Amino acid sequence: MNPWEATHPVSLEKAKEKIERDFPSLKPASVKAYGSGFDHTVYEVNREFVFRFPRRKLGYEAMQFENRVLKSLERLNFEGGFEYPKPVFYQEAEGDDYPYVGFTNIKGSVLTEETDTDLLHHHAKELGIFLKKLHALPADQIDADPDHLHRLSTKLRKKHFHDIASESEPVIPRALYKELIHYIKNLEEWENEPGTVPLHGDLHPKNMIVREGRLTGIIDWGDAHIGHPAVDLSVGYACMTPEVRTVFFKAYGEVDERTQDLARFKAVFIMTVLVRYAKNTEDQDVLRWGLAGLEKSLS
Repeated sequence: MNPWEATHPVSLEKAKEKIERDFPSLKPASVKAYGSGFDHTVYEVNREFVFRFPRRKLGYEAMQFENRVLKSLERLNFEGGFEYPKPVFYQEAEGDDYPYVGFTNIKGSVLTEETDTDLLHHHAKELGIFLKKLHALPADQIDADPDHLHRLSTKLRKKHFHDIASESEPVIPRALYKELIHYIKNLEEWENEPGTVPLHGDLHPKNMIVREGRLTGIIDWGDAHIGHPAVDLSVGYACMTPEVRTVFFKAYGEVDERTQDLARFKAVFIMTVLVRYAKNTEDQDVLRWGLAGLEKSLS
């Protein structure tokens, strides 16, 4: 079975039926496809809102996390320089269906739709400031769990990492693939690094919104948690060259060598996951960004 296949698909017609039934104030609802991620099917409604329907169990869990965290950010009046979704609608589960949610619409296109894979170079300072402000929020006022997935444990993930890379080999240029395997083979094994800061948790190109050629929004907070800053700082490796990365880290603040190693690991890992996703779904946009991200994070 394709790991990305939806166990709970929701067609556009079904989404419209549900939304108009559950939220009469939105009738007549103008509904159009807005894309699909790893875990959700997404529809734009009346151009004002984005409704997310979980595609599988992980999506349901992520949606619950996201709703809680975004409410916390809204309560704290968090302003980091980029837009983020505000929860507006929530519908409980019915029968075998999952719950679903509606957020304010962060208008624009997903970053992976951009042809310029260096686009975030223009936002290195802004992203560093955004993460500095996010990580400075009081963790005890954010409704989020600790890192129960052990995202930074190479001891837990190294074999799986190699398996993902091997599965992705057909779409990775030979020289880059050899570099990737060399990195994995020589990767030191360590336990999960603890941390105490609020994190987005999944900051990669499919979760960023661009409008008129500029980064404007950060979406998909379903992996938000309390953990180590390296999880988010990985974006500096995945989307920036070494020269630009220095601007990013300077804006964020002092980052020790250990944190940089952890951030690089997270970047190489998630970019490899993106490449495998692109291979399995034949998504050429994501493949372009995944391969560019591998090159950057390994440099």
